[in-house]
Amino acid sequence: MTPSSNTKKFVLDWLSKTAEQLAIIQFTALMIIVFLQFCTRYLLNDSLAWTEEIARYLLVSLMFTGSLLLAQKGEHIFLEVTYRLSPCANTKPLALFSAVISCLYYLTLTIFGTLLALKTEQSLISIPFPKALIYGFIVLTLGLCALVCAVRLSILFSKTSEEIYADIENNTEQVG
Repeated sequence: MTPSSNTKKFVLDWLSKTAEQLAIIQFTALMIIVFLQFCTRYLLNDSLAWTEEIARYLLVSLMFTGSLLLAQKGEHIFLEVTYRLSPCANTKPLALFSAVISCLYYLTLTIFGTLLALKTEQSLISIPFPKALIYGFIVLTLGLCALVCAVRLSILFSKTSEEIYADIENNTEQVG
C-alpha cells in the first residue's frame, strides 16, 4: 500500500467511526424523544407540542448520517446483477461508471441543498431553532458523501477488474 492509500483508508475509517458515533447519539435522542411523546400522549393524555417535530428532524438527520455510513462502506443499493452477468473484464468500467454517477448525484444534491439552506430564514414551529442549520447538516453529510465517493473512485482506479469483482463477491458473501 502506498502512503496516500494509507491516508485515504485512515480518513475513511475515522469518518466511519465518527459517523457511527453520531448515528448512535441521534438514535438515542430519537428514542428518548419518541418515548417522551408516547408517555405524555397516552399516559398523561396531553402531548408535548415539540416532540413530534423534533423527532421528525432527528429521523431525517439520522437517515443522512446512515447514508454517509453506507457511502463510506460502499454498500448503497446497486444492481449487482450487472456485475454478475457481464464478463469480469467489464467490472472495473461498470464500477467506475457507478462511482462517477454517485459522485455527481451527491455533488448535485449538495449544491441544491446549499442553495436551499442559504435561502431558508424560517425557524421550527415548536421551538426557536433555525431550519437552515438542519439543512446545513444535511448539506454537510451530502458533501461528505461526495468526498467519500471521490476517495472510493480514486481507490477503484488503482484496482484491477478482478480485484473489484472479488471485493463485490466478498461483500455479497458477508451480507448473505
